[in-house]
Amino acid sequence: MSGDRELLNAGFAQFVAAARELERGYATLKARADAVDLELRESNRALQQALTERDAVFAALPIGLVALRRDGTIASRNREAERLCEMAAADSIDLLRRAGGEVAFRDGSVRVRRVALPDGELVLLEDRSRVQELEREVHRLDRLAGLSELALGIAHEIKNPLNGVQGFAALLERSEDVSQMRRFAGKIVQGVRQVDEIVKALLGFARPERQRGRAATVGEVVADAAQAAGLPAVRVQMLGAREVRVDADALVRVLTNLFRNAIEAAPAVKIAVRAETRQGRLELIVQDDGPGVPAQLGDRVLEPFVSTKERGTGLGLPLCLRVLGFLGGDLELLNAGEPGARFRVRVPLLDDPCAAVAKEGAA
Repeated sequence: MSGDRELLNAGFAQFVAAARELERGYATLKARADAVDLELRESNRALQQALTERDAVFAALPIGLVALRRDGTIASRNREAERLCEMAAADSIDLLRRAGGEVAFRDGSVRVRRVALPDGELVLLEDRSRVQELEREVHRLDRLAGLSELALGIAHEIKNPLNGVQGFAALLERSEDVSQMRRFAGKIVQGVRQVDEIVKALLGFARPERQRGRAATVGEVVADAAQAAGLPAVRVQMLGAREVRVDADALVRVLTNLFRNAIEAAPAVKIAVRAETRQGRLELIVQDDGPGVPAQLGDRVLEPFVSTKERGTGLGLPLCLRVLGFLGGDLELLNAGEPGARFRVRVPLLDDPCAAVAKEGAA
C-alpha cells in the first residue's frame, strides 16, 4: 500500500507540475496573442487612415479616376470622374467605353487615357474644356499683340515721310523764291509717294491676289523678274530645270523683290538661280554675292517692318511669303549671318515634272 501511495503521490506531483507548465505556456501564448492583436489593430488603423487619405487625395484630384474590374464594372471613381461622365452622358457619350484620345461633345472636351491594372484597368479623364478656353484666349491675346505691333510699325513708317511733308510744307508757305518753292514741292511729292507706297504695300500684305495668273517656264520667269528689277541679264545665272511651268505672275513678283533687295545691298551684285523639281513642287535656290542678311535678323527678315534698308518698309518679303502661301508655296532664308544671301522659294508645279525634264533634255 505504501508503494502505491508513493506512486500516486509522484504521479500527482508530475500532473501538478505539467499543469503549472501548461498554465505558464497559456499565459505566454495569451500575452503573445494580445500583442499580435494589438499589432493587428494598429496595422488596421494605419491601413484605414491610408485608405482615407488616398480617397481624399483621389477626390481632390482635378483628373477623373475610374477603377474598372475585369468584367467592366466600376470598382471606384472620384468626384471629378462622376462630373465628367455625367456631363458627357448628356450627349449620350459613354467615356468609359472610349479607347482613348480626345472626346469632344457639346459642353466640353475630355481626354481619355487607360492604364492596365492586375485585376482590371484605370481610366483617366482629363477635362480639356478650360485648357481649350485658355488656348483660345492666349491666341486672341497673341493676335492683339500682333495687331498692336503692326499698328506701331505702320505709325512709325508713315510718320517719317509725313514729318518731312509737314516740314517742307511749312518752308513752302514761308518761301518766296520760285526755285526753292519748286524744290520744296518736289520733296512734298516725294514724301507723299513714300506714304502711298507704304499704304499700297500694306494693302497688298493684307489682301494679296488669290487667283492664279499666267503660266510660264522658270527661265521666262527669271528673265522677266530680272528685267523688272533692272538687273542686267549677264548678271543672272540660271541653272537646272528651266522649262518647268509655274504660276508666272506670283513668282515674278517674288523674284523681283529678291533681286531688288540684292541690288540695293550691292549694286554690282551677281545672282544665281538653281531650279529643281521635288515631289510635284518647284524649288528655287536664289543666291547672290552681296553682303548677306545679318545674323541678328535671322528668320525675322520675313516679318513685317523688319528691314536693313534706311528707307525700307519691311513689307516686301512678308508680302512675298503671303503670296506664295496662297499658292501652297513658301519662302525661307537659308544662311543668315553669312555672305551672300541664299533664299529658297518653293511653289507647286503646273504640269508633270517628268514631262518637263524630258522636254528640257530633248532641247
